[in-house]
Amino acid sequence: MGGSRFVVALGDFIAVAPFSEGEARTLLSLLRVLYVDYLGAYRDYHGVIINVGKLARELALSIAREFNIKCSEGDILPKPCFVIYDIGLDIPPMVFRVSDDASFEEVLRGVLRRGFISVTGDLHVGVTYVYKKRGKLRVGDDYFKAVVEDGNIYIEHKDPDEEEYG
Repeated sequence: MGGSRFVVALGDFIAVAPFSEGEARTLLSLLRVLYVDYLGAYRDYHGVIINVGKLARELALSIAREFNIKCSEGDILPKPCFVIYDIGLDIPPMVFRVSDDASFEEVLRGVLRRGFISVTGDLHVGVTYVYKKRGKLRVGDDYFKAVVEDGNIYIEHKDPDEEEYG
């Protein structure tokens, strides 16, 4: 109750976790190197094919372990302790704090405001999250559409197997 998490955003990625500000800034530095050296190659060279979803899953699990992010066991539905949103924006590097119960809409609103990013229309969001199940860290993923209109953000869940998003 009353806790907080940090948001780390850069390029196409928004990461949210309950780590310290120092750890958040360290993660931002690491993501800058990764983004420029690895994902930059993905963008610049058409012959390079990288499975960004697989990369995000492995990266999320590695970050949760290396930063010793504490996950609590979920009852019926797992509560993620670390989330990476893959969103098709060009986000400048940033770190900021949000409340522990901040929704994706609040996080996205904070990113757009701090990055002076103007968006109208659909954003297709890939979500990778880390949670604890049966005593082990697990990784899951999801996909949804965020619609941004006049400063309002609406979430529409989409199945990645649907034809229009395949």
